[in-house]
This record gives sequence, structure tokens and C-alpha cells, in this order.
Amino acid sequence: MHRALRYAIALLVAAVVTGGVALVTPFSANRALLLVGIAQVYGVGTAILLRYPSAMWGSGGGNWVSAAFGGVTTFGTLSLLQGIDGGENLAAAALGWGLVAFGFVAGVAYEREESAEDGDR
Repeated sequence: MHRALRYAIALLVAAVVTGGVALVTPFSANRALLLVGIAQVYGVGTAILLRYPSAMWGSGGGNWVSAAFGGVTTFGTLSLLQGIDGGENLAAAALGWGLVAFGFVAGVAYEREESAEDGDR
């Protein structure tokens, strides 16, 4: 995928997710900070994911890593959603999910880059 298109899609995803969370969460003192974090994590994470799409969708056969990622992310996000003082906080849960997804795709990207460098040696 062309770099400019990848970044445009990443910005669109970041804007849609951040805007959606902003619409459904009540105003609070920490809301702005959470929204900034959501925008950054989803933007960069989407750009990396579009660069390495096999991180989520695999290439042929069963992809147990993506299945494990989906299960752990769902459990962790629901736990974070319920574990915030003062009740549910969708912005914190969205940021938590984004951080987990970012860590996953960044790890895959790191591994792929290391494998490519090892092949060059």
C-alpha cells in the first residue's frame, strides 16, 4: 500500500475512533487527555497494521496468535472498563484496547524488521 494512502487511512481511523468516543463519553477532567492518547495510539497503530497486514489477518491456515490476541484484548478491555474508579469509563477502555493492539502490531513489525535484517547479513 502506498505510504500516503496508509497514513491517510490511519488518520481517518484515529479521527473516527476518537470522535466516536468523544460523542458517547461525558465530559470530565481527564477526558481530553484520554482522547489525545486514543488519537495517537489508533493513528500510529493503524499505520503499522496497514504496513504489516499479516499481523492481524495472517497468511493461510489457522492464525492462533490473532485468536489469542482477540481473546486477551477483549478480556483486558472489559476488565479495564469495569475497573475504573467512579464507574464505567469508555474512553479509558478504548485507550486500553488501543494500547494492546498497538503493542501487538508493533511487536510483529519489530519481529519482521529483525528477520529482514538477519536475512541481509
